[in-house]
Amino acid sequence: MNSPWLLLLIPLLPGLTAALLGVLGGYLPYNVLGGLATASVAGSLAITLSLCGAGIFGAAGQPLDFSTGPWISTQAFQAGLHLRMDSVSLCMCLLVSFFGFLITLYSIGYMRHDREQARFFASLNLFVASMLTLVLADNLVLIFLGWEGVGLCSYLLIGHYWEEDGVPLAAFRAFFVNRIGDIFFVLGVFFLYTMFGTLSLSELAAHGPSLAGIHPERAAIAALLLLGGAFAKSAQAPLHVWLADAMAGPTPVSALIHAATMVTAGIYLIMRLDWLYAVSPEARLVVTLCALVTLVLGALMALTQTDIKKILAYSTLSNLALMFLALSARAPGAAMLHLFGHAFFKALLFLAAGSVILAAHHEQDVRNLRGVLKKLPITNIAFLVGCIGGAGLIPYLAAGFFSKEAVLGSLEEAEFMGWGHYLPAGFVYAVVVAVECISVLYLFRLYGYLRSDAPESASPKHNGHDAHGHHGEIRETSLSIKIVLGLLALAAPIFGILSASPAFSFIGKGFIYSAITNGAVEPEGPTRAHVAPFLILNLALAAVCFFLFSKTGRREALLSKLKMLRLGSFGPLSRKFYFDDAYAYLIIAPLKAAAYISRLILESLFTGIITVAGWIGEGGSLLFKQLQTGKVHQYALGVLLLAFLLAFYLGGR
Repeated sequence: MNSPWLLLLIPLLPGLTAALLGVLGGYLPYNVLGGLATASVAGSLAITLSLCGAGIFGAAGQPLDFSTGPWISTQAFQAGLHLRMDSVSLCMCLLVSFFGFLITLYSIGYMRHDREQARFFASLNLFVASMLTLVLADNLVLIFLGWEGVGLCSYLLIGHYWEEDGVPLAAFRAFFVNRIGDIFFVLGVFFLYTMFGTLSLSELAAHGPSLAGIHPERAAIAALLLLGGAFAKSAQAPLHVWLADAMAGPTPVSALIHAATMVTAGIYLIMRLDWLYAVSPEARLVVTLCALVTLVLGALMALTQTDIKKILAYSTLSNLALMFLALSARAPGAAMLHLFGHAFFKALLFLAAGSVILAAHHEQDVRNLRGVLKKLPITNIAFLVGCIGGAGLIPYLAAGFFSKEAVLGSLEEAEFMGWGHYLPAGFVYAVVVAVECISVLYLFRLYGYLRSDAPESASPKHNGHDAHGHHGEIRETSLSIKIVLGLLALAAPIFGILSASPAFSFIGKGFIYSAITNGAVEPEGPTRAHVAPFLILNLALAAVCFFLFSKTGRREALLSKLKMLRLGSFGPLSRKFYFDDAYAYLIIAPLKAAAYISRLILESLFTGIITVAGWIGEGGSLLFKQLQTGKVHQYALGVLLLAFLLAFYLGGR
């Protein structure tokens, strides 16, 4: 039975559990706390899986709707509490609930010794509920409710370790940058309503293209405004500056943000409004240019980082840029496919990194994590599978191989033009291929560090410390972490096999590909002969990079030569391509100057008012002082005079 009420239960289960844990979580045993949080997301996943056979998938599928009538109603505006599950929202619900379930289960092991466990699990469940609301909502007002819920929860979870230095600032930065994007989002929503008279996604998709074609200039303005919100949420330049700082939160939060929730929200919004960008080539050109900048920036920054989580964070920037490039090439199916592939390998990488960090007693500098993976067998396998998936190395076994090929295929046939300018598709394609080669380098550089030999002078145990100076033995201790890593290490290659396009598929005739891409026809672009040279090149780069970084002597020799070239020690790489400097000079400095001037003006104004008031009071007191003579006949004369004036006034009326 496919009752529409099931749609309401999908976000409601984790939402109600979040409220319960927020109120009573402090009184519950830890295993009960984690069990309730995990079970609620598992319930959402089970309901979503039960709807997979309801005939929703595919372009000809029948959507399932739940509506309670108007939620906000005025004389000129109505917005209903309308949830709608179609092929796209069903795929997104599967993604969010599946990875939300695994990450919540993983968190039971990771957060066992935390001091604020109830707050963490309540925020985590609310995060999942907000994202599920966002992807199920049929109108932009309800989407904005989920959008803000995701933003709030990211602030709470990034700032979970609020007592540590720099953490509150990192949480505030993420919150503030996303509020900037929200301003653009709201303005875009208002602009859409003035154009079309509705904010329902289904109504906009049905009637929007024809109306937008009549007023392409206004459609372009609405598209550009909505891009501001999407760029902030999905961390595209120039609103990407919060993402690396978001690594201040617990590692499960980083995995959830990067794999299945917050950073995919902007992709989902643009995907839903693909018809709007189809009639706005200028907006598509802006998407292309910003995505190219983000793509290159993320890859180069990941290549020079030493913090294990920041390497993966900058990798996310590049992969999100790939999705935006697919959207700008009018291939939302390819963007959705890579969104899924990225979720598998990035969740695997972050959760494996969390296992490393936990085993190494919260050490995150890869230079101090040499040889750690040799002591963590399950984590080692998971990390290797994640690196293969992220680099797209081995067809069928890499979760990101066919999704990246789908993006590259869409770029070959695309046209990027606007405002009389044209960006050659060949140039975009070449940049993406070059960056994909860089992704192989930074992922296997990281894996080489974690698999490298320890310094010869160090012994495995010395005075209660291990070879890296960590207290205690480095080993895998949590059953829940091992279970989740094992499941994902199996699931990621399975997705890689099932995500093959019909031309390459040998299982299921590309069913998963067709379901995720909503029945889109595969572009003719890549063939086996076309893919082979890049595949061989990437395999060679991976082998060489691992060879150089997995041995201390070879690594140190290479790094000394790179240091002579001063790569990463100055200039754009050390200054994060000057985005922070630009914000400091163009926004923060003027705001500080305006605040200083305003303070001077206000201080002078209030000081002047208080001073004048004092003078008036002092003058008044001197005047009344003269009237107080102490002579009774003068007081009697004054009273008589006042009585006469009062009688005269009343008589005159």
